[in-house]
Amino acid sequence: MKTTHFSIRFAFTFAFLLICCFTAQAQSRVFVSGVGSDTNPCTRTAPCRTFQQAHNVVSSGGEVVALDPAGFGQLTITKSISIIGDGVYSGISASSGNGVTIATTSITVTLRSLIIDGLGSGTNGISATDFSVLHIENCIVNGFTDIGIRVDPSAVGTRKVFIKDSISRNNGSRGISLSNGSGTALLATVEGTRTENNVSIGLVVNGSGSRVTARGCLSSGNSTVGFMSFSGVLNIESSVASNNGEDGIATFSGTVRVSTSTATNNTLFGFTNSGGGTFESRGNNTVVGNNGGGAQTFGTITPIAGT
Repeated sequence: MKTTHFSIRFAFTFAFLLICCFTAQAQSRVFVSGVGSDTNPCTRTAPCRTFQQAHNVVSSGGEVVALDPAGFGQLTITKSISIIGDGVYSGISASSGNGVTIATTSITVTLRSLIIDGLGSGTNGISATDFSVLHIENCIVNGFTDIGIRVDPSAVGTRKVFIKDSISRNNGSRGISLSNGSGTALLATVEGTRTENNVSIGLVVNGSGSRVTARGCLSSGNSTVGFMSFSGVLNIESSVASNNGEDGIATFSGTVRVSTSTATNNTLFGFTNSGGGTFESRGNNTVVGNNGGGAQTFGTITPIAGT
């Protein structure tokens, strides 16, 4: 009889532990805290310490929420997920490698209210080489040796990117790089976003299948060009390119269309078409104060009438 009672008690205990474990693994919303532990189940009352552990625990399509100010470590994302730092300092420091790596097909990722710092030695702030949809909202990316926000899918298919109210600054190459491989269509919208003091280009588009719109953006103080299309289409609306080391807005072999925007105080030209590309300018732009007061544009700039 005692043996039977023990066996029943053991069975119930084991079943309870299995249910608890399954529940923790299947959570759709988990939490991180500066005083949490990665041995915790990542619940509101027992949060994890790092974004990576919370990512590993949350179910696909779920949310990871930061509870209090802290740094939460580098992160590799392999599932549809939202990483949310609203209302608190939510940091990711990367002294080497990438701050956030996204390289899994058919996933939807949201990064919101994060501060991602390369400490002068990390490689890329956000590196997204495969996904389906990527949202970057209210994030600051700073101090990486290569690119602040690097989007470069190569697999066949359409990828969508939405960058809003964010800053990419002080990076060793480009602030934001939007590229795609052959057979990939990259559709991107960048709104209310700043690229500042990057060693090369502020925002660059490089891919024949890229279609990018930058609206209400500022690109300033970059060592070469503010906005650039090597290939693909870059539409710029209500934006400012100023104080860049070479040109404000430029195309090499891509297409640039600019309306209601300002290019001023750039060391070389406000608008440049330096290769076999297409540069179209609506008559409502302001291009002044560039090139030491000399010519304000270089190459063929095609006027387009308002409709």
